[in-house]
Amino acid sequence: MSIEETIARRKSIRAYLDKKVAADDLAKIVKAGQWAPNAGPFNMSVIRNAALLQRIDDLTSQAMLASGNDFLVERASLPGYQPLYRAPVLILLSGPSDAPNTALNVATAAENMLLQATELGLGSCFLLTPAFALNAEKNRAVAQEGAIPEGCLMHCAIIVGYTADENKFRRAERGARGTVRYVD
Repeated sequence: MSIEETIARRKSIRAYLDKKVAADDLAKIVKAGQWAPNAGPFNMSVIRNAALLQRIDDLTSQAMLASGNDFLVERASLPGYQPLYRAPVLILLSGPSDAPNTALNVATAAENMLLQATELGLGSCFLLTPAFALNAEKNRAVAQEGAIPEGCLMHCAIIVGYTADENKFRRAERGARGTVRYVD
C-alpha cells in the first residue's frame, strides 16, 4: 500500500473485536511512533491489561460527564458508550510537563502509529479524553499504574485492535479538511 493510500484509508474506528493484537504488529506500531519527528522527550505506555483498560475507560467516562463540555457530556451519556470502545490496546502518550514541545512530539508519534496500524489492516482511533481523567490529581495512582512517569502529563492516546462490523458510535464519513493557501 502506498503512503497516499494508507493516509486515505485511515479512519477513526470506534468498535473492536475481543481479539488480541499480534505482538509483531504491536511492535511495528510502537516502532513507528518512535521514528516520528520530535523536538524532545516523550513516553509511550502500551496497555493491554483488561482490568486497567476498564478502569481507565470508567475514569474517562466520569471525566467526560463532569467536563461541562456539551459534546463530551452528550457522548458519554449515550447508552452503552465506552470511551475506549473496547479496544484491546491503549497507547498513552505523555511527556514532561515543563517541556514546550511535548504536545507536538506526541501528536507526530500518534499519527505515525495510526498510519502503521492502518497499513497492517488494524483499526485505530486518536483520543484526547483519557488525558482528562489521567491528568487529574485524584487519578494519579491509575496514571502511575499506566506507566505515566512522575512529572509528566498525558496529552493523547491511541487505541488499536481488529475492527468490529457493528459501529454504533461512528461519526460522519471523513474527507479532506483544512484550508489551503498557496503562496508563490
